[in-house]
Amino acid sequence: MRKVLVMIGMVLALGLAGTATAANVPSPSILCATCGQPGGGYTGCSQATTSDSGGIPYIAHYRHYLVVNFCKRYGIVTSVSIAAHGCDIQGIVVCSTGPAWQTGGGVGYGSASFTGHATWWGTINGVPYASSSVINLTI
Repeated sequence: MRKVLVMIGMVLALGLAGTATAANVPSPSILCATCGQPGGGYTGCSQATTSDSGGIPYIAHYRHYLVVNFCKRYGIVTSVSIAAHGCDIQGIVVCSTGPAWQTGGGVGYGSASFTGHATWWGTINGVPYASSSVINLTI
């Protein structure tokens, strides 16, 4: 009889210890991407792209683009840089990229913003045209 009472006491003690531990662990049915991270937020490295385009495809068409690489830890930017800024063209058109720069935020902030400029010109049926393209990107 004494052994039975000891066994029941051990089962109850283990059951209570298991319940106390389970209270601190999120339920498996809850999606928790930031549990245990101070401040929460995205952690990892990625790339963001924005672009502007115009004209007539295959005849006189441009695509102005800006690509930014960045890393964040708990939602705070740890590194950021412009990876590419340029133009793709099709047909009889010329596109020239101008400056691209960071306009706000950056390392130590939760976001960063950038702008890029380009000028393009061409001729359709002998009619010249020209314009500029300004693109903005925020990560």
